[in-house]
Amino acid sequence: MATRSTTWGLTRRRLLQATAAGLAGLGPAGQALAEAVPDGEGTVRDRFWVFTCAANSDFVTLRRRSVMTPVESALYFGVPNILVVQSNENEAPYGRLNPPFAQYAIAMRPLKRVVWSVVGSGGFTAPEETKEVLEMAKTVPNFAGVMLDDFFHRGAKRAVLTVDELARIRRELKQINKKLEIFATHYVGDLDLPLRDYFDLIDVITLWTGNSAELVNLESNLKKLQQQAPTTKKMLGCYVVDYGKKKGIPVEAMQLQCETGLRWLKQGRIDGMIFLGNTSMDMGFESVEWTRQWIQKVGDARL
Repeated sequence: MATRSTTWGLTRRRLLQATAAGLAGLGPAGQALAEAVPDGEGTVRDRFWVFTCAANSDFVTLRRRSVMTPVESALYFGVPNILVVQSNENEAPYGRLNPPFAQYAIAMRPLKRVVWSVVGSGGFTAPEETKEVLEMAKTVPNFAGVMLDDFFHRGAKRAVLTVDELARIRRELKQINKKLEIFATHYVGDLDLPLRDYFDLIDVITLWTGNSAELVNLESNLKKLQQQAPTTKKMLGCYVVDYGKKKGIPVEAMQLQCETGLRWLKQGRIDGMIFLGNTSMDMGFESVEWTRQWIQKVGDARL
């Protein structure tokens, strides 16, 4: 593995040391976390996230084995924050996060922020898992919020949960800690859906372009989202793999979305960038290595 910058100096040895300390209780874990996170709150790297799932869960789509875990992907990209998303029924035979979830969170303690799904891949959700995630919010020191993946869709039912169901989850989350946030996936193909009532209950909208040929429309698509949700935080979701074609995003397209996102970060138009994801990072795609090197290059810049 290539040498990391001094700002994000989390090596595998430090990760294991922090994890071992965390097993003794939240006191040592909190100390380990403080030692491992990036030094500066205002760096570009601090705004970067990896979208993660259980290792190999994308085999059903990519038909190639992946062994990289969520924490390993954060180490590999040199990124301090992760979104953890549960597999759907089709993905589960190849990889799934099995309760109790708190055991996975031990290895994640050295990271800065962890957001965990209550609506997972393909809109999967289960009341017992939602309850467990909300319990984690009370005990996991770097827990930052919950994720609604593949949440919106067309038809009479506009989302996986009703507005009232989402409002209840929001109340429970904010009662635990007002700073905890609700993140949601939103695809550019759904930008014309009437979702204002949902946006009022969401703290962070993550905007995704699944077809790399459509990345030329990033600017106009962000403007549409800004008009629909002017006060809601936004993050740019960046695929490193074209799932339809089962190959890496062309490097030119990868560069376009990364440099556009960085410009928006500097302009204050978005609050972060998310790279998807761990289940495609160990397959040798050129787009993955290009992105890793790009993060090393720009990550320590101040915002």
